[in-house]
Amino acid sequence: MTQIDDILDRLKGQQPELENPDEMLESIMASLPDREGQETRSEESESAKPHLILRVLRTITSAAAILLIGLFIYVNQPVKTEAPRTYDYTTDLPHSSTLENMYTRYLQASQPKPISYTQIKRMLYAKN
Repeated sequence: MTQIDDILDRLKGQQPELENPDEMLESIMASLPDREGQETRSEESESAKPHLILRVLRTITSAAAILLIGLFIYVNQPVKTEAPRTYDYTTDLPHSSTLENMYTRYLQASQPKPISYTQIKRMLYAKN
């Protein structure tokens, strides 16, 4: 057992003797608040103040949390970039073109252009 437990056990075994029990009883009763008095009203108003403060604080922190989550989502959105336009072949078509003509021009534009040996050489040396 600890020292506090020993002290409490000794106090339980002793019967205290009071020299003036009436004075002690009167001082205890005088320190108690009146049940119907104004002191209970002040206690109620004092206990309502922390609840009001907690409500306001809870509202503010909730709003801040929502804003931070929204900011996190906004910042981490993927960047949308437009693909480069490869539809330049349609600008030089006459107005009387058919879909077949447009499609063949599209296929011609999308096929890779042949590269010469000298261009390949330049590309290899430019990388080094």
